[in-house]
Amino acid sequence: MREGRENCDILALTSQWKCCFLIPEASAGFRSWKAIFLEVLTPAQIKSICQAILDSGKQYAMKKRKPFPLMYSYYGTEYLGAAHGLSSILQMLLSYHEHLKPSDQELVWQSVDFLMEQEQNCNWPPELGEAIERENELVHWCHGAPGIAYLFAKAYLVSKKPQYLDTCIRCGELTWQKGLLKKGPGICHGVAGSAYVFLLLYRLTGNSKYIYRAQRFAEFLFTEEFKAGSRVLESIYSLYEGFSGTVCFLIDLLQPNQAEFPLFSVFV
Repeated sequence: MREGRENCDILALTSQWKCCFLIPEASAGFRSWKAIFLEVLTPAQIKSICQAILDSGKQYAMKKRKPFPLMYSYYGTEYLGAAHGLSSILQMLLSYHEHLKPSDQELVWQSVDFLMEQEQNCNWPPELGEAIERENELVHWCHGAPGIAYLFAKAYLVSKKPQYLDTCIRCGELTWQKGLLKKGPGICHGVAGSAYVFLLLYRLTGNSKYIYRAQRFAEFLFTEEFKAGSRVLESIYSLYEGFSGTVCFLIDLLQPNQAEFPLFSVFV
């Protein structure tokens, strides 16, 4: 893998998610991850994993007679969001698009565009075909615009088509309006996960207003209002639900030109 992506190691997960993650050596926690995951995959192995992901998506979409070429389910549910759903799978395939056949690249782009069409008032429902209820709307990294934004960021970086950046910007606007969450400080469904979208948009656009917004969300984490309204954490030190991810966000806020959502980079 080092021949193709200097100074990076790749961690591949081929479980229900069928995703691949690149871990840059400069990223927070790299040394601890490297101590656990020592295998570096070859380009041939990466191509094989991507092909397995594609084959699975094609078969499921055909079996369920979907009007688009790639779809997946997680424990029987057709999720769309970043944690368990279609958006992150497509994002990872775009991250390794050079390993895909041209015909398969086209299937990925068709699926990306289909997902873009599922937008409902700048957001996406957790499941395919659901209607968003305003009183129960999810605006989380795991479900909703703050996580799906990363797919369209990657699509923009690969294709340079402005409609993908425009979609990303709409995700950021919704997050600014509704992203101060009550489910803790974490990055999965917490305030830091929302705020990472602003650091993403800063890197994509260079617009300093996104730094301002990220800073305001960071400040909210230390307010009495947040402490009083936030639910008690079950996994206090975990990366996605606990304070570890929050610390990553606060560190990235100090160096926004290098900020990356942990294990979910679109810039590699």
